[in-house]
Amino acid sequence: MDLIVILVIVAVVIIWRRDVKFLVYTLGILEIFFRLIHHIGDKLSIIDLNNFVDRYIPTSLFSIFKNYTTGIVYEILSWSLILAFCSFLYYLTLYLIRKK
Repeated sequence: MDLIVILVIVAVVIIWRRDVKFLVYTLGILEIFFRLIHHIGDKLSIIDLNNFVDRYIPTSLFSIFKNYTTGIVYEILSWSLILAFCSFLYYLTLYLIRKK
């Protein structure tokens, strides 16, 4: 189910914006969101919240790909994600340099 939701989000972004940069920003935001929610869920000692986060929110985009793919397909997807995150870092750096 997680993979379907991520693929739908990616498809909507591609159809709506038709911009690779916006897709890279979306993937970066999703990764940061997943990791932040899990970190907050682990730090807060609310048992119901932590159970909800662990059950329904994936830990990262890599964990989603690992759950649904194996072997060479997983390697291709994970390296594609790494390249997207490198692009995300590049675009953020350009943005910060232009702002000064």
